[in-house]
Amino acid sequence: MNSQELLELSQKWEKLYNEDAVKMALECYSKDCEVHPMGSGKIRGNKKLAEIEKVILDAAPQRKMRVERRHVCESTIVVEAVLLDPEKGPDWNVPFTAILTCENGRVVTDRTYADWSDWPGL
Repeated sequence: MNSQELLELSQKWEKLYNEDAVKMALECYSKDCEVHPMGSGKIRGNKKLAEIEKVILDAAPQRKMRVERRHVCESTIVVEAVLLDPEKGPDWNVPFTAILTCENGRVVTDRTYADWSDWPGL
């Protein structure tokens, strides 16, 4: 994938997360992906990720992601972002960094670094 394709994938990833996180998991991640949310174990496969996203969405239906910066290096996208949930108040947020390694138009490895202690489902 070239830099433009990686940027477009990261934009699709953000858009679908905010509109339909289950669809995001199934369309943006490879079937055999590995997701490593810091401190929360390993998630294997986009179907398992979709199940977890459904749990999160049920617990926090108003949550949104706002990407603040994207950096591309070879086959990797580094995303600096913040998760917001208006139900928890206007000042509540979870800043995070995701390192997304991609192949064939999909995320194959996601290493996300954040403090997940106040986030449902992880």
